[in-house]
Amino acid sequence: MRCNFYTLFTMLIISGTFLFTSCDSEDTEVDPVTETNNWSGKLTHDWSSSVREYNFATKANPELFEGRMPNRMPNGSTLHISGVFERLEITNASGSQKTVVYDTKETTAVYSPQLSPDGTKIAFTHNKIFEPSKYPVKRGTVIIDLAGNYVAGIPDMYSAVWLPDGRLVVAGDHSSDGYVPSRPSAKAGLYIATLNGTTATLTNINPQLANPTPLLPSVSPDGKRVAFMLNKHIWTMNIDGSNLKQLTASDNDNEESFSTWSPDGKYIAVWTFKTFEFTYYTAIAIVPSNPAQPIALTNKADIWPRDKEGDRLSGGRGNMTWQ
Repeated sequence: MRCNFYTLFTMLIISGTFLFTSCDSEDTEVDPVTETNNWSGKLTHDWSSSVREYNFATKANPELFEGRMPNRMPNGSTLHISGVFERLEITNASGSQKTVVYDTKETTAVYSPQLSPDGTKIAFTHNKIFEPSKYPVKRGTVIIDLAGNYVAGIPDMYSAVWLPDGRLVVAGDHSSDGYVPSRPSAKAGLYIATLNGTTATLTNINPQLANPTPLLPSVSPDGKRVAFMLNKHIWTMNIDGSNLKQLTASDNDNEESFSTWSPDGKYIAVWTFKTFEFTYYTAIAIVPSNPAQPIALTNKADIWPRDKEGDRLSGGRGNMTWQ
């Protein structure tokens, strides 16, 4: 089976809405990983159609407000999308006020918002199909200011994440289902996008990565490395395309998707699907960002952060923030 970006986009939305809402609390023996876990801070993530904040120290994981794909802002507010991927919103730190930055008036039209390092711009995936578009780029990456004013657009490039210097890493359009052999488009791959007025100059990070094409990038805090989905698992490479390395592995038909880096760059949290024995749901796994060998995401592995009840952080799928 082959699918283009829009098919994958729709599948992710449908799956995120209907399939990934279970959780578990089983007791299992734990297999160690390659280094001792030292997770700290807070992880803001979605759960079904609400935003939660997991505290590694206390294991508290309270529900904050309705929304998906949260991106925590320096002032404590949260940039996110609405439950049906229709509106781009900002909710203040107390959760008492929600501001709509962009109402697309169309379900599944906005995805994966990211705040720029200087806090003045928002990049998000735009997939406008039916209703008239407010912005010139209907399908691709749109960059706006916090008031919703158009800044720039990158057609047919998706899942944009910011580098510390204000450039972005974007994933190209594709017609690949993630398996070899497939037929990627000419724009398949990961690119560095340098804004140039209302457009961007694109530089392919590693032209050899095209079949299958890499997807869903995330950037390390120092901007020197990028993590991404390739062949259904998480890989990393240097921002210049060197040092390609596989981080996760499994004997099952699982896949990993959206990832985020710990503030010190030592770990990567990633959404996983179908990695467990006898179960079918998503959960967050955390693996070292530079392991000696790929980490097997087994049911017993010591890679699953858990809440006070012993449940995995499960039932969501999308970008998250570790701070």
